[in-house]
Amino acid sequence: MSDVSIRSWMTAVPPSIGPKESLKRALTLLRTTKAPELVVIDDGRVVGMLSERDIWERCPTSALLLDDTQAEELLEQFRVGGVMALHPPVITLETPMSEAAQLLAQSRRAGLLVVADGVPVGFLTEANLLRAVAQLFGLATPLAPKE
Repeated sequence: MSDVSIRSWMTAVPPSIGPKESLKRALTLLRTTKAPELVVIDDGRVVGMLSERDIWERCPTSALLLDDTQAEELLEQFRVGGVMALHPPVITLETPMSEAAQLLAQSRRAGLLVVADGVPVGFLTEANLLRAVAQLFGLATPLAPKE
C-alpha cells in the first residue's frame, strides 16, 4: 500500500533565524546550509519564512547592480523581519497530501513547514511532494526517517 503521509515525505526543519537579524546573515545561512528557506522565530513562535527569493524580490533594485562587497554592506543594513513572508502556510502531520499539494501550489514557497502543537517538526519540499506522487504510480519510495 502507498504511504503518502506527510511524515514519510518531510525533511528536517530548516534552520531558524530571528526577525532582527541582518539579511547578510540570513543569506549566508541559506547558502551555507543549502536550505531552501529559513524559519523565522520570535519569542519561540514561528512568525515567518525567508528564502533567497524573498530577499531579492524585496530588496532595493540597486542591490542587484552592486558588486559582492557593496551588496553585502547593503544587506547588513536590512533586517529579516522587513522582508520575510509573514504568516507562512503550515501543515500538520495529519494534513492530507492532496491538501498540502494545493497549499504548496498556491503559496509560491519552496515548501511547507510541518508543525505539531505549534512547534516545527519538518519541512515538505516541492520535490518530495512530487516524489510522493511518483510513489503513487510505483516509481519512488519514502525517505528514510530522520533522527
